[in-house]
Amino acid sequence: MNTPRIILCADIGSSALKAAFIDTGGRSHGFVRKAYSWERLARGAVDGSDWEKALALAVGELSRDAPGLKPDALCISGNGPTLVPLTREGKSLAPFHWYKGRADTPKQLPSLFLPYAAAFLQENPGGYEQTRYLFSAPEWLSFRCGAEPVTVLPSPLYEPYYWDEAQCQKSGLDQGKFPPFVPLGSPIGRVSSEAAAYFGLPRGIPLIAGGPDFIMALIGVGAVEPGIVCDRGGTSEGINLCTPGPVYAAGLRTLPHVEGGFWNLGAILPVSGRFFEWYRELTGQTDRGYNELLEELIGTSGSALSVGEGLFFPPRSFPGMPPTADLFMAGPGLPGRIGFGRAVLEALGFQVRDALEIFSGCGFSIKEMRLSGGQSKNPHWNQLKADITACTLLVPEIRDGELAGDACIAARSLGEFSGLSQAVSGMIRFTESYTPSPQGASRYTERFHAYRELGEKLRSFLA
Repeated sequence: MNTPRIILCADIGSSALKAAFIDTGGRSHGFVRKAYSWERLARGAVDGSDWEKALALAVGELSRDAPGLKPDALCISGNGPTLVPLTREGKSLAPFHWYKGRADTPKQLPSLFLPYAAAFLQENPGGYEQTRYLFSAPEWLSFRCGAEPVTVLPSPLYEPYYWDEAQCQKSGLDQGKFPPFVPLGSPIGRVSSEAAAYFGLPRGIPLIAGGPDFIMALIGVGAVEPGIVCDRGGTSEGINLCTPGPVYAAGLRTLPHVEGGFWNLGAILPVSGRFFEWYRELTGQTDRGYNELLEELIGTSGSALSVGEGLFFPPRSFPGMPPTADLFMAGPGLPGRIGFGRAVLEALGFQVRDALEIFSGCGFSIKEMRLSGGQSKNPHWNQLKADITACTLLVPEIRDGELAGDACIAARSLGEFSGLSQAVSGMIRFTESYTPSPQGASRYTERFHAYRELGEKLRSFLA
């Protein structure tokens, strides 16, 4: 039996970089999360140097924790659509992050990236003129490790969602500033001598083209067949359903799937983790860990929270809410810290159920979801979420789907598997499941309908 090869998998997030050593049998040999500077996060000033520093620290920690292991390949994924300008002199300019402002582009353009490139042109025309390449975030970091300048395309059907000549012309942008497309999983170079010295990597190991985080998470939880749902949580949250064809509905985004012939139907919840972080800051608990907080908010009362009987606190992404109605609370009085926190958790679960209701309206009845991200690591939250959504939740052995997806793609590229489905079958396993309790599901179905009714009344009042 061949000895499994080790892949260094890294994912660029909005607030931290995650990395792991994962072998081609799907076993993790260490995980690390390196947060960016809180001060730079608060100013929205995170840039490529933060990603580089985080990767170097992550490699050092993984190597110390597993001293006998050396990676045989490196695969980097990341969030988007973030763009990093690189000048003709090789200087990297401040990124245009996905959560920052977009410029208006001609209507009916499908590109997810060109509005950010257009914003860069409008805000910094001099920098735009000096730019040689506009990189996506993972391709920029791969380039810094020794890769060729490329843009990773999840599938050929994604080209119009990135850019093409016609859309660039309509937007007043130079298509030549975007690196050429290569397929997901392509070999795109080898770790350079300079990168090996800086990051602590073996020189010359292959760099494998990773993709956008949501694509890699779909792979990493095995959502590569119709009917399978991935719930990917982090700073934001995405509920993604693999469908046999495109489906168009208000509140959902339809994109091609990485697996040929299928499509990805997604609901984006942009304030999920950020909303809970706001609660921590508002109540002065940023020094407390998430597990400790969730134990206090949920663990002492079970999954059926006692939330002030009537207190509701929807996050800013409450579907259909007018821009002026950022949030509201309704109840018999202001809660204490714990009641307040429970209302926040309930709201986060309700926005997921809202997304599932939209799926149901499109003919997809969701009874099971596969989890990815930090949310999957807390049993109290998993049970509460199962009760609120009335869904069974499956937790994979490798909790961060983006990293598991990187490993599957790289293992296939290294010749360990003949195709994506085979890699998923050989590497992705589930170790835990959370089933809705009859009492909790009944209680939260009732409260969810009250929540929706109150939201409708508020919309009517503010219309």
